[in-house]
Amino acid sequence: MTFCIVGPFYPLRGGIAQYIGVLGQKLIDRGHRVKVLSFRKQFPKFLFPGQTQIESSREHIALDSLQIFTPWNPLTWLRTFLQVKRDKPDAVIFKFWMPFFAPGFAAVCALIKWCTKVRTIFILDNVIPHEKRFSDKFLTRLVFRWVDCFIVQSEVVKNDLFKWFPEAEGREVQFVPHPVYDCYSGDEISLEESRQKLQIDIDTRLLLFFGLVREYKGLDVLLNAIPHIVDKLGQKVHLVIAGEFYEPETKYQQIIERLNIGQFVTIHNRYIANEDVSLYFQSADVLVLPYRSATQSGVIQVASNFKLPVISTEVGGLPEVIDHGRNGFLVPPEDPEALAEAIVEFFKGDLSEKIRRNLDAEGEDESWEKMMLVMES
Repeated sequence: MTFCIVGPFYPLRGGIAQYIGVLGQKLIDRGHRVKVLSFRKQFPKFLFPGQTQIESSREHIALDSLQIFTPWNPLTWLRTFLQVKRDKPDAVIFKFWMPFFAPGFAAVCALIKWCTKVRTIFILDNVIPHEKRFSDKFLTRLVFRWVDCFIVQSEVVKNDLFKWFPEAEGREVQFVPHPVYDCYSGDEISLEESRQKLQIDIDTRLLLFFGLVREYKGLDVLLNAIPHIVDKLGQKVHLVIAGEFYEPETKYQQIIERLNIGQFVTIHNRYIANEDVSLYFQSADVLVLPYRSATQSGVIQVASNFKLPVISTEVGGLPEVIDHGRNGFLVPPEDPEALAEAIVEFFKGDLSEKIRRNLDAEGEDESWEKMMLVMES
């Protein structure tokens, strides 16, 4: 079969671009032909909160791709459709996660529907966005009316789909859990070597907060938990924050100064290159994600690849992937003391090896296989 995938891709950076790369490679590995009709840019400069939209990693997945789509340029929407028409794929796959992209996606899908018999598939990261605006529901419904098949990666997203777009009851809706990111394996290095590179003692209990820093991810909750953790576990505790800040870093520096916890926190305020991801996950004892809201989390799927335990919050679709006490811990959101208690329990109970054994026992993730079967149906 032949597939076109529409979404951001190298040389653009980010988790969505990485997801598209892995998805395309999985399809190719099964003998299919794939072309990525990539974004030229994801956002206008004045709307983009980060330092750059361009990938800086030395390592990336190479696929046949064409930078053609700009979310705010209708001329590129037409060009994208014409490219689909020329390529004659069996299906066009869209990665959808925010209404900002809905008008362009809707135009392309409508033209595909009117002028071809090509199947359209939407992989939904979110239906209801994290940062809400008054036009979200209208724009989302605008594009969903043209979609043949929806792939939801959590039950929460499935419920949101039917809430905002009841017509989906009559469409093909497939549930496939968010697959594990198995593209970051990197070179296996010893704990001693990884800690040395991060300049952290081998006997320190290392917490990792990983990913773009945004308000809904609750980093401030974790920082407010640190004094409680230090009080119970002693001085040999350290938090590494690895990811680019999409809001002012000073907001968090002020919390660190107010709590006098600077000696227990290291901030790497930058986009983490693909080749460096394994360093952070191999050096950490536990990944801590105190989200205020979530549908699913790609970062948890990276942790699963490295068999790293996760402590997170009981919000959105996270309880669907974190089985409390077996492969991680869940706590109420916006509760620093509960978060601290879970972290203390994790270390005092020596639960790391137990949870890692449970993660090993889960065996190979089959979500990509399930995803492939939906694409091929």
